[in-house]
Amino acid sequence: MGCSRPRRSRAFTSVLAAILSLGRAVGVLGSDGVAHANRNDLLLSNLCDTSGGSGCPWVTRTPTATTVKLDAGAATRFRSLMSELGVVVAPRLQTPADTIGFAGFQFSAELGTTEISRNQSFWNGVEGVQPSNPGAARPPSSLTTLGGFVRKGMFSPVPSIEFGAGAVNILQSGMWSLSGYVKVALHEGFHSYPLPSVAVRFGLSELVGTDQVTLKVGSLDILISKAFSLAGTTRIEPFAGANLLFIDAQSGVIDGTPECDANTLKNTSASDGAAVARLPKACQPQAGTTADFGGNFQFARQSVIHRHRWYGGAKLKLWKLFMVGQVAISPAGSSVDTNSGGARDGSGAQREVALSAGMDF
Repeated sequence: MGCSRPRRSRAFTSVLAAILSLGRAVGVLGSDGVAHANRNDLLLSNLCDTSGGSGCPWVTRTPTATTVKLDAGAATRFRSLMSELGVVVAPRLQTPADTIGFAGFQFSAELGTTEISRNQSFWNGVEGVQPSNPGAARPPSSLTTLGGFVRKGMFSPVPSIEFGAGAVNILQSGMWSLSGYVKVALHEGFHSYPLPSVAVRFGLSELVGTDQVTLKVGSLDILISKAFSLAGTTRIEPFAGANLLFIDAQSGVIDGTPECDANTLKNTSASDGAAVARLPKACQPQAGTTADFGGNFQFARQSVIHRHRWYGGAKLKLWKLFMVGQVAISPAGSSVDTNSGGARDGSGAQREVALSAGMDF
């Protein structure tokens, strides 16, 4: 018996690695071109206000060069967008403090919805917004996620430990959040006493399916719960907790002139009038040059964004079937970037509702 636990641990680790690899592969396949873009996919060049009608004021073009200079509020809009998106894709929390036992295994389907500040200018940075008329089509008031999770109890390296991993898709986008966590129960299982179970948990999420940003969210929380028997056949476990999020966002390479294709311009001879005429009018003066490559840029690397989240819910279990309902609120962000100019997180308060259902074994 003493040799079986390491084999179980190695097997579960392999399963988790396979799940994360599969999720990354799905994300890569979903982000291989503009043709796959949906309204909620990121398009960070939209953070430039073009409603003045003369194109993006960040970009300066001459026949031989393209330069990009971001305005004073660009870093703040980027930080605020990443803060709210980070809450949307943060590690999933839908479990009570009790672990599922060292021999336990659980799988579930999960559905969640998280409010966003849809009318704020930083949410212009998605595909569904028209840069020239950003008020015409706004993002939805909430982003919905749908996916699945697996959880496994262990006895090692310490007793009363639980691991979980899964993936959720942000609907109407090709973006996925891959999540994993480890939970350690500090006090559990004494259901006949008036003391709650207590656990601490660390989680990590990574956003895949977009080349616009690298977004990782760490999570540290403490939770309490108490199990009650109903009619001897059903168990209900209310739970509540506090959560600290660490949102680390790094800009990808953004095309500041998406209407012009740099390679097409480079390969179009300026002396070929017909070929030049087929180009967008704004791009024609740069035909036959590499000038448009200068339109690529990145937002400056910022310090980690901190957000808080308070949550509560309940798990209802009948035989091996269970359902979990949870609500959460993240107060408005206020962190200030300490790396590059003091950009302030202008995110609003975000409320979340989540449901999951599955089987415990």
